[in-house]
Amino acid sequence: MNKPKNLPRRTVGLRRIAEDLGISISLVSKVLSGKLGTSGAQESTIRAIREKALELDYRKNRLAEALRTGRQNVIAVCVHRHGEVGSDIVEEMVSGIAAEAAEFHQRLMILYYNTPEEFREFVPEVHRNAVDGVILGGLPHAELLDELMDWHSHGLPVITIHDGQLNPALPNVGIDQVEVGRLATRHLIDQGCRHIAHFRLGPNAESRLAFKGDHMSPDQRYEGYRQALRESGLSRPASLLVDVSGYNYAAGREGVQALFDRKARFDGIVAISDQHAAAALNHLVANRRQVPQEVKLIGVDNSPFCQFAIVPLSSVSQEFTSRGRQAVRLLMAEAQGEKVSSVCVEPVVYARESSAAS
Repeated sequence: MNKPKNLPRRTVGLRRIAEDLGISISLVSKVLSGKLGTSGAQESTIRAIREKALELDYRKNRLAEALRTGRQNVIAVCVHRHGEVGSDIVEEMVSGIAAEAAEFHQRLMILYYNTPEEFREFVPEVHRNAVDGVILGGLPHAELLDELMDWHSHGLPVITIHDGQLNPALPNVGIDQVEVGRLATRHLIDQGCRHIAHFRLGPNAESRLAFKGDHMSPDQRYEGYRQALRESGLSRPASLLVDVSGYNYAAGREGVQALFDRKARFDGIVAISDQHAAAALNHLVANRRQVPQEVKLIGVDNSPFCQFAIVPLSSVSQEFTSRGRQAVRLLMAEAQGEKVSSVCVEPVVYARESSAAS
């Protein structure tokens, strides 16, 4: 009798993987459970174990694992979306979380919320019998700290991905927004700019309401701009500072038009979003100003559309994919009883044609 076709492959155990690779079952178990710790296994061995597990279609019995260890192998991810349309910063963060969670064989329970009330409706779903920890990203909400500290007090690791910590007890994967502004400005200076304009969020901008406590102030990137000019001995004429109403494309267009209206002399623009940079580019080109020959541009977020602009846009990345991955690593380490601390990720300049040297 012919064997039935297309049946699912039978899953195998740790012993088969260990025997095929000629290593200990203990080492295989540590690698595949994400509990390698300080075992000191070589990267080539770790990679071989993971590849062999995929080849043999290894899946551990999650129910048995949960009963034995009390762990669910599930991470709750709570995100208040932020960023302008097209920036993809939330998508990058969640992508990083998902990719690293897969390395640790963790599943995700994801909540996207817009209000504290929506978040609080989700709170009863998060407990030790459902998840092993929480990662919180997007816009920070100091008013939700009581709920986060309650999870923490009941032994659930809580890791945040904000610019700064909500509480010293909650490890955070952050970034220095002053350095974001400084790097962007420093890049244009290094490319030969000497009269650099800056778009800053104005005092009445609605977006200011989203930032609270010690978290990202719209003025931090401006402080980085000022710092870079001071370091280079460059002046900062008032005519080159433009207050805008938000991070969106329309605000960027208002900003560059203000420079034209003032008849300001400028050879570079540090925008605080890629939407600003795209608006400035289109307005400059429409007014027969050459980019980058006459004016160089740089934005923030390294949005996907930067490389598809008529002149590809330089940008500073806030490294959300990397920060998502690091948040998972911190959570897994804390879940295993290790003491973890907050980390600050370095922003990265992605130089493209809009800031190329003349």
